[in-house]
Amino acid sequence: MDPAAVDEMPFPPSPVPGDDDLWPGETPFTNFGQFGIDMLDLRVFDQDVYWVDRFGRPHLIAEMTDDYIANVIAHLEEHVVSFYYGSLQRSLGQMVGDAILGRLNADVVASAAGAPGMEELTPTQWLEGTPLMRRLRSRRPLVG
Repeated sequence: MDPAAVDEMPFPPSPVPGDDDLWPGETPFTNFGQFGIDMLDLRVFDQDVYWVDRFGRPHLIAEMTDDYIANVIAHLEEHVVSFYYGSLQRSLGQMVGDAILGRLNADVVASAAGAPGMEELTPTQWLEGTPLMRRLRSRRPLVG
């Protein structure tokens, strides 16, 4: 697929870093539901604008209710190990693909600059450091 054709697709602008330089045939994160029911696009963790439910429907975090935010946080915490290893696998695949395509990989650059790699973090440390979780936590009311 021609990269220019991806730019012309009817998707909202993607808040995911890197979606401005997609692989051939890849569509942006904002092609919501592209993987089907119960298949989370792991790029959701790389941004802080949307939560995407199990049916692939986007929800603006800024408009989510307190109860829904609490439910999403509980879901993420319950499945943190699966999301961590899935994201680690995605990251490694991205590194290999970028190398094949002759592209600079953001994770490789960050590591070279001294940032810890995902493999150096526990699943909970990784989750809490994602843009998605930081945004959800900032929206959750303080209990007390």
